[in-house]
Amino acid sequence: MSDTLADPTAHQTCNALVEEMRALAGENADAVEAMVRDTFALYFTASQRKREEPGIASVKIAKMVAKQARKQFGLTKPEPAPAPEPEPAAEADAPAAGQVLGKTAGVDRKILNVLAEVSAHYGTPITVMSGQRSKRNQVAALYANWYSHLRNGKDNRFLAGNEKLRVQLDELKRDKNKARFTDLLTKKADWAQLSRHIDGNEVDLAANTDPNIIAAIALCLNHEAGRNSEGARCHHFDNSRVVWPILESVRARWKR
Repeated sequence: MSDTLADPTAHQTCNALVEEMRALAGENADAVEAMVRDTFALYFTASQRKREEPGIASVKIAKMVAKQARKQFGLTKPEPAPAPEPEPAAEADAPAAGQVLGKTAGVDRKILNVLAEVSAHYGTPITVMSGQRSKRNQVAALYANWYSHLRNGKDNRFLAGNEKLRVQLDELKRDKNKARFTDLLTKKADWAQLSRHIDGNEVDLAANTDPNIIAAIALCLNHEAGRNSEGARCHHFDNSRVVWPILESVRARWKR
């Protein structure tokens, strides 16, 4: 039933919830995922009949489904580990006091430093909607969105440059053979080229992020607008080009 989630925001919210619940489920991960996807799809379809705004509905539904999954499978959140003591950093590496929220775990430090500097400059938190991504999640996203914005894999630079592999994957997707699709891509992928997210070298920010903030970050990181692997419109930023420490001449070009 999860394939009915055509709305990108709902699809991304459901995937994030699945990832969270699987992390708590252990051996029951597959059963938990099936329950979460089916229940989320059921509630979301009902919300759309009522013409509820997808973004608001998705957040509300995620909370409801998470509560049901925890109760049904006896899932409990692990106690958070104590925060490690920050390591002393050289003056050039110390970011300004800014707020970088969202999926920041595993993201390259220089990327986060740039985001923190820009956040401090504008006095506005910056939220990362997609940061480091596991290989498993990357493959699942490619399979799920193969026929939509990925255009049968042609929209991925690595696959577009590896036509033989792309055609093999296309045939497996056409046959709905997810297991062989996953196995082939896992064996053949050059992960660094397939997605810079896997090593934490790329982040996605929401498409509606303040244009001045986007322009400021783009002076310091490589920037491309488009859709992410989950299908959501976004701004991609990666460290294939990075300005750090940020020069005053660059900072002077940040608009207010």
